Amino acid sequence: MFDLGLSDYEKAEFLEAARLAGYWLVNSQNTARRPWGRVAARDSADRGRLLEKVCPSREYCQPAGVWLHGIYIAGLLDLARTPILDTHLYKSAAEDAARFLTALQCFDQRWPRAIGGFHELYPGHEYSAPRDAASGSFGLIALYLDTGEQDDLDRAVRFAEWYATHGSDEDGYPWDDFDLEKGRGTSRIRGDWQAGGALIYYYLWRITGDDRWKTAMDRVLAVLVEVCTNAPGTDTAYDFHGSCTLSIGNDDFANTALFAGHQMFGRQEYLDLAAERLRAELGRQAENGAFPNLGGTFVTALELLDALDLAAEDVEVLPPDDIRGPMLRAARYGLSLQERTDKDRFLLGGVYGQSNYGTARDTIHGRDTGYALQLWMRLAGYRASTYTVLGW
Repeated sequence: MFDLGLSDYEKAEFLEAARLAGYWLVNSQNTARRPWGRVAARDSADRGRLLEKVCPSREYCQPAGVWLHGIYIAGLLDLARTPILDTHLYKSAAEDAARFLTALQCFDQRWPRAIGGFHELYPGHEYSAPRDAASGSFGLIALYLDTGEQDDLDRAVRFAEWYATHGSDEDGYPWDDFDLEKGRGTSRIRGDWQAGGALIYYYLWRITGDDRWKTAMDRVLAVLVEVCTNAPGTDTAYDFHGSCTLSIGNDDFANTALFAGHQMFGRQEYLDLAAERLRAELGRQAENGAFPNLGGTFVTALELLDALDLAAEDVEVLPPDDIRGPMLRAARYGLSLQERTDKDRFLLGGVYGQSNYGTARDTIHGRDTGYALQLWMRLAGYRASTYTVLGW
């Protein structure tokens, strides 16, 4: 872990922000103790489900699907291992969320080309976005690392088998969309944002040593290199996933996948490409530390932090002096996006997002809250279980 030179106060501030983010998850979760509505959730398909976003001005809440549950579970379990008070609350919330996540995994024998994948929003949903499903599988890895339960690892393996076959095209790159009932995938455009899901292959390789995950990762990175090499030279800082080839600011952890590729294969080309991409992202940072694209302030900060941690292991992506300052400016700006004064249980601790550079404060979103939770814990000096190549 790279020594950032943070004071004890700064570390405490980041840990407290992480605690509050976890508190938002605990308070806004649908359980029999804290149901969303008047009907208790004990027998509901939404038992243990968490929220994707809250829009206070419209009194509107949207339940989360598979990708956010994976992120949330990882963050809650990591948070429960820190020295904060009431860690049982976060552990319990993760366990409840895991019930919902596993209910989303598809084992419907009527849909043979869907087995192992995830329903996107609710049990039985015919639709899957494979990259979202990959984020869900990170939650399975986090559960396995926390509990050692073989079922959690088996589920992650079964997902990765689907992801590498039916969930991806002939080159091994994930589809944009997948019809679970019909067993058919489609893609509108091959973008860098799809590559981050390959971290599931890296995590399984580290856990099992099975070389088939190296093969799957190799195929994804070959496409990513081609995508980056042949990408049009247009402004992509304001286009979100699915509508662009390169996503500057929030690339959905494609750079982290390149770091993982270097760890697996030792290929310098992956570090060189990551360095080129990070330079492009650093060139878009605002003076206050914010990065463009929805969630970009936290995604880019996490990638820069991982690059610093690699530097501590003598693997240099960019000179540490070039990225420490920008990473910390982004992290400190991110603190300003957290709701810390409104005591509404659906607001307190959540992080405002869904606006470019984080310039608006009308939507608390799980993307920013989940990524911020990972970032802030690491800045406080604690390991996180996902979006990193050197954690655990």
